[in-house]
Amino acid sequence: MVNINFSAKTFLLLTIAWAICILIATLTSSGIFEEFHLLGLFGYDKPIHFIMFAMQAWLLAKTLTKNSTKNFMILVMLSCLSSALYGVLTEVLQGIFVWLGRGFDYDDMIADSLGCLIVLALFWTRRKQFAQ
Repeated sequence: MVNINFSAKTFLLLTIAWAICILIATLTSSGIFEEFHLLGLFGYDKPIHFIMFAMQAWLLAKTLTKNSTKNFMILVMLSCLSSALYGVLTEVLQGIFVWLGRGFDYDDMIADSLGCLIVLALFWTRRKQFAQ
């Protein structure tokens, strides 16, 4: 497995940038996918949600645990929980801003949460390696 040795500040910037990308992607009008002929690529949006929020959870976990081995798994759990809650927030926003052509979807929240759970399981099974 490749060990990425960014600084905590770099991980923080990547985490924030990724969160902004998620927000833009989830609140962008669905018509833009048709305009750029991306509907076929993004037609199966559940795996995309899974990957986006797994990455968010991983980046946030790496950010919070970068300089700390104390309470390592608690920080990872908080990272995964907050990333899953961010997924809920994006769905609520889609439900509020329906004029964007998006809508609230429980299945998206499940995919978001599963991505976060996989990251939690990954960190749990390799916690000794990650905690170094």
